[in-house]
Amino acid sequence: MINFAEVEKSVGELKKQLARNEIDEETLEKHLVEMIDLAEDGYYWMFGHESGRWYRHDGKQWVPDHPGEMFVPLTEIDEAEEKLDAKWQSVNWRWFVFSLAVIGVIGIIVYFSAL
Repeated sequence: MINFAEVEKSVGELKKQLARNEIDEETLEKHLVEMIDLAEDGYYWMFGHESGRWYRHDGKQWVPDHPGEMFVPLTEIDEAEEKLDAKWQSVNWRWFVFSLAVIGVIGIIVYFSAL
């Protein structure tokens, strides 16, 4: 499935390479065609590098459209990952390990008392 944010980022990088003459127009076009992919909505999507717009193939032609809810900007993904990292960093690991040890000891006591 297509990752809209990644495609936009990749197209931006390709345009920079073209501007630095690291690739030619033909190579750019080849990479753009490789990025055309099927989305969750069942349509093929492509990003227009000249227009900066998304296009959806309706079965006959490419029409300008916006992926809507399927599009999650990379900045939002990065922010979500940072929040998750912050939550894990805020865990008091000493208490966590201590709690596991206490649960283990209780489990051993219960096990041997049932024998």
